[in-house]
Amino acid sequence: MKKALLALNSIKKSGVIDDYAIGGAIAASFYIEAINTGDVDVFLFTSASENSILLSLRPIYDALEQLGGRVEKEYIVIGDWPIQILPAYSPLVEEAVIQAITVQYGNIETRIFTAEHLCAIALDTGRMKDFYRVASFIEQGKVDRLVLNQLVIRYKLEDRTKNVLNWSSDEN
Repeated sequence: MKKALLALNSIKKSGVIDDYAIGGAIAASFYIEAINTGDVDVFLFTSASENSILLSLRPIYDALEQLGGRVEKEYIVIGDWPIQILPAYSPLVEEAVIQAITVQYGNIETRIFTAEHLCAIALDTGRMKDFYRVASFIEQGKVDRLVLNQLVIRYKLEDRTKNVLNWSSDEN
């Protein structure tokens, strides 16, 4: 994964993207027991996305290919890791990218979503595995419940919390 992180940091530094943060299972593994995943979900901002309804990922893929990546289906593979490039597609995800925290992976800095944003996005996505992940964060005490509840209310996710084990109804 080091090669992938170095490539992402490189395209940020060169201005191809304005910012990025890792979400999904890879980001979750910084907080809770790792869940097997085959790819890295990278959410990003580019200045081009501010001026257009449709965002072309071509400049991003081109830059990553120049750094040794190769396109395979919806991924760009860097080293052994398939990277899925996703624009910040909603106000919740935009906030998650903006408020992402910097962590170390070995000697490489990278940005990941906060635990609370990971949980809110999982609730919004609404798959069974996402509800399970939220329950894991709660059970392991890895999420600030007050902050998560504020996100749940702000992004109108209250109806999703009933699907999460150990989420008491008086916490909405």
